[in-house]
Parts: sequence; structure tokens; C-alpha cells
Amino acid sequence: MAIKLPAFILSDETREKINQLFEFGQKIAHYGWVPFVLYLGWQSNPNRPGLLQLLTPLPSA
Repeated sequence: MAIKLPAFILSDETREKINQLFEFGQKIAHYGWVPFVLYLGWQSNPNRPGLLQLLTPLPSA
């Protein structure tokens, strides 16, 4: 006995919008992964530096 899945009838415009949303989500996941991991590491550090210290190229004295 085969399980029959319901067929969704979507217009071409709706399919295109869903496809665009999926591609946008892929780009967010692709470009946002490394900053997200860095942010998690920064948050877990008890003596985290300030944002200005992170952005300046020279170490503070």
C-alpha cells in the first residue's frame, strides 16, 4: 500500500517567489555563518573586549 502525498497546486508566480526566498535564505546562511560563529565565541568569553578594541589594528597597551 503506497502512501499518497497531497499534490500542491501552485501558480508559476508563487513557485518563483518561494524559489527567491529559498535562494535568499541560502545567501544569508552562506555569508552569515562565520560572523555568527565569531559572535558566539565572543559572547562566551568572560572578559570580552570592546567593539573599538576589536576594530583597531593596533593592540592596546
